[in-house]
Amino acid sequence: MQYEVVCNRIRENIAGLLLELRPPTSGAAYAAACATRNVAAALHHACGQPDDPRWTAALTSLEAFLDYCDASPKMSQSVALFELRGFVAENADISAPHLEHALAS
Repeated sequence: MQYEVVCNRIRENIAGLLLELRPPTSGAAYAAACATRNVAAALHHACGQPDDPRWTAALTSLEAFLDYCDASPKMSQSVALFELRGFVAENADISAPHLEHALAS
């Protein structure tokens, strides 16, 4: 049940950031959709398995979406952005060897 709560919170944060993003672009919308899908897959199917490739996909796609958010000055004080960055940082530590390689490529 707690994973569902976390998943819902992440999806809400992604959706909220996407709605506030200026300028809105199809690339940002695609990145948000990928991040939402990949995070949900990781939380629902790979919890407790940090070496599962779904975590690498989730964190990499979430990082790609957050890059769009970072480009918008309006987002710099966003609580949702801060929470998502924290999620990436926390989980990147767990799956560090796999994620570092994915983010570098």
